[in-house]
Amino acid sequence: MSLPPETTPIVENKKNIKWLQRLKEESWEAELLVSAIAIFGTFQLFGLIEWATNKYIDLLPIEQYIYGYMISFMGLAAISVLVSMFVIHFFLRAYWIGLVGLNSVFSDYSVEDSIYSKIYTEKILGIIPKQEDTIQKVDELCSVIFSAAFTILLIYSYMSLFLSVYMLIYNLLLDYVPSYILLIPLFIISGLLVLQMIFNVIGNLKKYKSNVWVQTWMFKLVKLTSMVTYGPLYRYFMQVFMVFGSNFKKKKSLVYLIIVFLFSGMFVAAVKIVDTNILYLFFQQPNDQEYMYSNYYFDQNPDKTFLLTPQIQSDLIESETVKLFIPVFRHERSYQKDKCGEFIDNKNLGTDENLVKGRQFYLNCYEKYHSIMLNGQLLNINFLKKDHAVTEQFGILGFIDKDVLKKGNNTLVVTKALGDVKEFTWTIPFYFQ
Repeated sequence: MSLPPETTPIVENKKNIKWLQRLKEESWEAELLVSAIAIFGTFQLFGLIEWATNKYIDLLPIEQYIYGYMISFMGLAAISVLVSMFVIHFFLRAYWIGLVGLNSVFSDYSVEDSIYSKIYTEKILGIIPKQEDTIQKVDELCSVIFSAAFTILLIYSYMSLFLSVYMLIYNLLLDYVPSYILLIPLFIISGLLVLQMIFNVIGNLKKYKSNVWVQTWMFKLVKLTSMVTYGPLYRYFMQVFMVFGSNFKKKKSLVYLIIVFLFSGMFVAAVKIVDTNILYLFFQQPNDQEYMYSNYYFDQNPDKTFLLTPQIQSDLIESETVKLFIPVFRHERSYQKDKCGEFIDNKNLGTDENLVKGRQFYLNCYEKYHSIMLNGQLLNINFLKKDHAVTEQFGILGFIDKDVLKKGNNTLVVTKALGDVKEFTWTIPFYFQ
């Protein structure tokens, strides 16, 4: 009986298996390179979170700041987990390379050639793992970290994009469609998530694991919720989850270590959050009237990328005037209607004339809901519109002449009143010499 020819499907399948096995064995080289690049890249993503947070502060109505906070914090947590995972992966893989090299020279422990006594060496060998076991476990852990890290990145990227687009559409349609109708998709997703959690708990109870009806509906809910939550990528996310879930009993230690990495990422997020404006979306810190916050003074923050507060040039004024800049966020336009009404073009005037009057109308409106007090006295300041020289934020600029200042300590109080929604007050102390 002759052997099958070289081109049969069986031979081809064996070639594919060998190719895949060789790829698995040599994947550490690509992992180490990608890990080093990923560490650098993920650290740059902190800047993206900071930019997104500032955009939420600028664009979102104050009542929706909590949603911006949730998205921004989820992003910070996801990136922190990625950073911690990639850093740990890099060191583990480097350790693995060292173990492999060591194993190639000394394939096993030796009692006869040990510098220590036979009794001591045997006792030590009884408590330390085999080299091959450690190499295998570290290799498995490195591969698991990589898959988990990129899955987290993809999940967050999709969810943050979806929620950002949803909030944009919500705010665009809010003037034309009742809010409860616009919130229906959110209620549906929340309901599906709750139902999925309930069925996951019930379906994994021992007495229901053989119940066809419960298991079928759990499958349907998980599939539907994944489609809604993860969009077109749901199959690939479910693939990763199923690999972990279906091998949980065999590789429990790997799954538990991933949980440890998640906690390490949360620690990194807690450290990094103070370098962003994310907490501003959750609560505005009370203003200490006696404290000279560095944010108030330009010369102490020459490279600041985003202003949350008014700003003067310095805490020590030696010039003829105090230059006061107040940032005006884009979301303030939605509150201006209640305070100032809405500008309507005069049909008897030309386009250019209406444009000039419209600009003056909004400038007057800015002055109406901003009040300035110096040492307890209300000031009447003629503001001009200006983009900040460093942050490029839009705002209003006013000048306070030295004639109204007193020698020594002065206190400037700036109040921004956005209707019945929120009133912001900043107390800026400075010294005039």
